[in-house]
Amino acid sequence: MLAQTLDCEANVIFPSSVLQDPEDGGYRMWYACHSINGVPTLHYATSPDGLTWEKPALQSDSGNRLSWADGTLISDWMCSIMYEADEADASRRYKMIYYRTGYYLAYSGDGKTWTPHSDEPVWANGSGDGLEECFFFLRDERLGKYRGYMRVWTNQHTVRRVSLGESDDLTRWSGPSIIWSAGPEFDPGAQFYGMNVFIDGGVYWGLPWLFCTSESLDPRYQQTIRLKLAFSHDGVDWQSVCPEEDALPLGEPGTFDSEMLYTFCPVVRCGDEYRLYYSGRPTKHDYDGPKAIGGVGMATFRRNGFVSLHAEDEGLVQTERFLFKGNELRINAITAETGSIEAELIAPIGDLIEGFTFADADPFVGDAIDQPLSWGGDSDLSPFTGQDLTLRLRLRKADLFTFRAAGHPDLFTASAEPPPVRSGHCLAPPVIDGNLKDQCWMDWGNSGIAEDFVQFEKIAPAKVHTRAMFTRDDEYLYIGVDCNEPFLDKLVAEREENELEANFQRDDSIEIRLNAPGQGTFFNQLCVNTAGKRFQAWFSTEEGGSRIIHDVVWQAAVSQLPGHWYAELSVPFTALDTSPPVSGERWQLNIMRHRHTEGYEISCWSCMFGRVHRNDLSGTLVFS
Repeated sequence: MLAQTLDCEANVIFPSSVLQDPEDGGYRMWYACHSINGVPTLHYATSPDGLTWEKPALQSDSGNRLSWADGTLISDWMCSIMYEADEADASRRYKMIYYRTGYYLAYSGDGKTWTPHSDEPVWANGSGDGLEECFFFLRDERLGKYRGYMRVWTNQHTVRRVSLGESDDLTRWSGPSIIWSAGPEFDPGAQFYGMNVFIDGGVYWGLPWLFCTSESLDPRYQQTIRLKLAFSHDGVDWQSVCPEEDALPLGEPGTFDSEMLYTFCPVVRCGDEYRLYYSGRPTKHDYDGPKAIGGVGMATFRRNGFVSLHAEDEGLVQTERFLFKGNELRINAITAETGSIEAELIAPIGDLIEGFTFADADPFVGDAIDQPLSWGGDSDLSPFTGQDLTLRLRLRKADLFTFRAAGHPDLFTASAEPPPVRSGHCLAPPVIDGNLKDQCWMDWGNSGIAEDFVQFEKIAPAKVHTRAMFTRDDEYLYIGVDCNEPFLDKLVAEREENELEANFQRDDSIEIRLNAPGQGTFFNQLCVNTAGKRFQAWFSTEEGGSRIIHDVVWQAAVSQLPGHWYAELSVPFTALDTSPPVSGERWQLNIMRHRHTEGYEISCWSCMFGRVHRNDLSGTLVFS
């Protein structure tokens, strides 16, 4: 793609960074040139399409070589360049990390003339740190941090590994910490020479440079460098993908990239494909002859299309149950002309959903990056937003790369948690008689209210209204609950206190879950049925089960009026195994109502999306 055509260029050319131009959508390349005896230099090229490149003259006597603000040429050719459009200082929108036995920082407003941040490194190479010239830097928008991935030496300078450092501002760095070593899934003696990283579809993707030493069992790969594929959910813990295969294979014998290929460049998105610019060499790593010219190459790959599930004939794919937050499901897939992909939806209880079976599905045939699934010509799944679903796909002569939920961003970013409830100090405690007529329940400044209950499975209004109120004094938490009920004559209240065989979910009852700071994942579960019978448990599915509290010390009373039943509780903080809260303390809280008068249904103050033990989906109780 890029060859030596200018007098100022040397015979070895490799790209340091390629970015899209923020103004015209074209491409900019910063590339290095060096030879055995020459001084390395950093050069600049532009392209309208990323394929055909021009080398504009930047100074009359320097060709397309880049310079510092004082006019001296830049000889620091190992660099990583980033562009940040939201940088308030326009002269610093281009940022460059470069290597001089340590990492230095420079800025530019146009990407051509650069100003060093300081004469000192922003990340010094301290004793044993092993900061090296094989590195890659990026801004991780998910974390709001900069990350640097670099090769480090270990084992008395015999083994190369990948390490990671982080910074909030590019000037103060943590690490490096070793995060990945080439394991037995690769060639014997294989080492990581470096790694590029980019984020796509919420996943960190890595392109580690795998250096095969002379220990490789295959002579073809001894002393070569190849690119592999890896992924991570956090950018720290990495797993290889098909380690026996190359993400980018070596070229045929005699070509510019037949023995080594590696890259400092960020992956560039171009429509529905990604582009990777890389450097190739026709000589092995241990070659000690004249410097080989090598060259610059470009590889393309499908967006979200690194690996696929392939059905040569016919196959079924069934996902785990997932919380659906969008209003469409979309796939990235390819089929043969005689192939197809069909979809059906499965409800949380395992039943097929009427109208969304294979028989109703519109078969997909073709090649699409982001194809909506549809049934009867309709892809709108808004009725299922906020519900648990399982997706089953039938593939015939097809490759499925990914599936995803799609919809307006608010569907994914909006919190499912209701607004916090505030509990202040009551002036006088209530009389626990179930009538909710005490002054403390009318004191809106000190009595917080939890209402707008939703369905257990999804964020949709509950069938009947429920309202819970909270207040306290120095020793007790007081709770009052008002349950609308048009069928009082059908209330079910058969359980006795602490009855173990049949739990309170089989009665019309209120269940309150409370977790104070320092209690880990354990929750206090307080239940009262419409007969005033009580139940308490201390439970955590994450930490090994539950414990029934047999000697319930808190008080409860219930009453009824036309169209309502009420519950009133007085709970000592000691019964919750915690001290009285201080002002500003925040507890996890949820309230569930079990109702049987029109068939069994559950409503919640904070939606649990059909998962009875998801206490992490609780709301918040704040004490003032």
